[in-house]
Amino acid sequence: MNVGLVGRRFVARAKEIRATDGIAITEYGLLVALIALALIAVLAIFAPGISSWFATKTGQITTV
Repeated sequence: MNVGLVGRRFVARAKEIRATDGIAITEYGLLVALIALALIAVLAIFAPGISSWFATKTGQITTV
């Protein structure tokens, strides 16, 4: 096998691997954004309950 051909194949494969790294970063970014949106939605739904729970606990702490 020709050494030049092996070198060109190696460089082509290295460029291909480097090109797919951006896809993984984008997927992780989308996953983090989806988790953040889910947390915001959960907090928006349960905010009154959480607020009253903390108010109750704060009241219990200050009265002791």
